[in-house]
This record gives sequence, structure tokens and C-alpha cells, in this order.
Amino acid sequence: MKKNSATRKALQFLSTSKGLALILVGPVLTLFLCIMFVPFLLEMYLSYTPWHPRQGDWWKTVFIGPSNYIDLISSDSRFLLSLARTLLFVVIAVGIEFGIGLLLATAFTRRFTGKRILFSILLLPMMVMPIIVGYDFYMIFQPRGPFNSILSMMVGQPTTIDWLIDPNLVWIALLMTDAWHWTPFMFLILLAGLASLPKNPVDAAKVLGASAWQIFKDIKLPLMKNIIVIALVIRAMEAKNLFDEIYIMTGGGPGTATETISIYTYIFGAVNFRVGYTSAAAIIILIVTVTIIGLAIRPILRELR
Repeated sequence: MKKNSATRKALQFLSTSKGLALILVGPVLTLFLCIMFVPFLLEMYLSYTPWHPRQGDWWKTVFIGPSNYIDLISSDSRFLLSLARTLLFVVIAVGIEFGIGLLLATAFTRRFTGKRILFSILLLPMMVMPIIVGYDFYMIFQPRGPFNSILSMMVGQPTTIDWLIDPNLVWIALLMTDAWHWTPFMFLILLAGLASLPKNPVDAAKVLGASAWQIFKDIKLPLMKNIIVIALVIRAMEAKNLFDEIYIMTGGGPGTATETISIYTYIFGAVNFRVGYTSAAAIIILIVTVTIIGLAIRPILRELR
């Protein structure tokens, strides 16, 4: 009787709107969770082992505890430097893209001739595949490439700078590449944010005689705070994973001068096949990323409570 009662209750629940939603979404959600958590759990397990593909079956490998984590943090300066380079690159690149994107978004809130055509042109870089962008800018920054040709015309004498060879200049080339590619993304989000702002506070400020700068600084920016945080977080998460452009343009060189965390994990995981060691590195990167993002979105979460 109890079994029949439970079956009857289950059928009654499935006949409701919540039950129907569970039937429709349940299989997809289950598959999604499996795709997410099964590889994550496997990576967690491998991070506590010295497993290498040549050792045979991964489930037969030796459990060594947190040794990989200790080695990465205490003695692997290459890993720590690549992590520091990545964080510095993300801060500078996202800052540049935010600044340019905000200026463009502010300009596009006004009416001017050719606005629609220019808007379409500005979005084109975002549509190009990263590997194509990397190859194009690799050619642009060659000693006899277009960028040096433009500099030669500006200074009035031949200029042959090895942008991708000089460790002091290569980051300028990479930052310019990333800014060209992803500033349109920041511009699009900020433009949407400016367009969605309520008009009443702005109109009231105009009536009271506030200048355009005062309206922007004291009204528009505070109202866009959450949008700006979300835009910065999304772009920072993408910038952290930068791989294609750097791999095509420098390969992490000269030496290890441009070796970001993506290049590091590729070399140790896909080239040297130190899977267990690289899994530990990936877990550390995940912890750092989640911590930074959590601190960034904490004000938004407080407002939602």
C-alpha cells in the first residue's frame, strides 16, 4: 500500500507544472551536471597523484597527497611567474578595454552621421577567430611589417623594431592585439547599460543646471555600477584564458617572458604530459579565480539579499 501511495503521489507531482518542468529540464540538467562534475572530480583526484600517460591506467597510479600543490606554491617559480604575468595582463588589458569601451559607448549615446555604419565596423573585430587575430598581428608586428612602416612615416626615418623579440616591448604588442580584439565586447555591454538607464534622474539634473560631466560622473556611473562590475568580471575571465594570440605571436617567448598560465598548463600538460602536476595547477588557478570573482561581485550579491 505504501508503495502504491508513493507512486500515486509521484504521478500527481509529475502532472503539475513543476513536475512537467522537471521532466523537460531534468535530463538536460543531469547531462550538464555530469559534463561539469565528472571531469572536475577526475581532475581533483589526479591532482593528488604523479600520473603520467606512460605510467598506464590512471586509476592504478600512486596517491601522493598534496605534494603537487606544495611543489607548485613553494618551489615552482615558473608557475608563480606565469600566474603573476596573467594577473597583471588581465588588469592592464581589461582596464584599457574598459576605458576605450566606455568612451566609445558614451559617444554613441549621441546622434551623429554614419552612426549605424560605424557601429557595425566597431563590432567586426569581436567576430574574428582568435587564431586569425594572432596570425594577423604576428605579421603586423614583424620588423618590416605595417606597424613599423607607420612608425617610420611618423618619425621620418626607417624603423625596424623587433616587437615580438624584445621582452620589454612584446607585452605592448600583445596588449594592443587584445585591445583591438575585445574592446568591442566591452563597448557593446557598456552601450547597452547606458541605453537602459532611467531618464528621469538625467532630465532632473539637466533642469537643475548640471553639466554633461557632472551628469555622467554623479548619475550615470553610479547607476551603471553593477553593469560595470559584470562587464569587468566577464572580460577578466576571458582574458585569463588568453592562449591563441600569445601562442601564435610569441609561443610564450622570448624565453618565458610571455608565458601566461594558459601557455604554462599547455606546455606541462599537453607537451610534457605531466597530467597530475598540471591538474594541481588548474585547481590552484580555479581557487584564485573564484576568490577574485567572489570579492568582485560581493556588492551585487549584498543588494540582491
